[in-house]
Amino acid sequence: MVLGIKTPSLKLGTFTSFLKSNEMIAVASAILITPVILATVTALISRVPFLRDNFAIGMLIGSLAIFIIAGMVGGILRPILLGIAGGVLLVGIQSTTFAQNLLNRLGGISA
Repeated sequence: MVLGIKTPSLKLGTFTSFLKSNEMIAVASAILITPVILATVTALISRVPFLRDNFAIGMLIGSLAIFIIAGMVGGILRPILLGIAGGVLLVGIQSTTFAQNLLNRLGGISA
């Protein structure tokens, strides 16, 4: 008990089962595997003329495709693909936000 608050006890068996949980596998794959997959997704996007000009839309479509594939598979592959799809989705959203902020700043400049 710390400061009158009951803290959960953490045993080694509980910790290892926590590390093997689907949620931790998804987060680990988002951190470790997504940067490698992003190069492949970006290369695929650059081959399509419309998506080459609209990177964020391409990333969103790529993440949607990975989410659909993750829904079709099971086992350990599912949380891995879900983590990767989430990472690709975040990159697509982040690039949209970055582009919008850049356009907002440029819009305030008068020529």
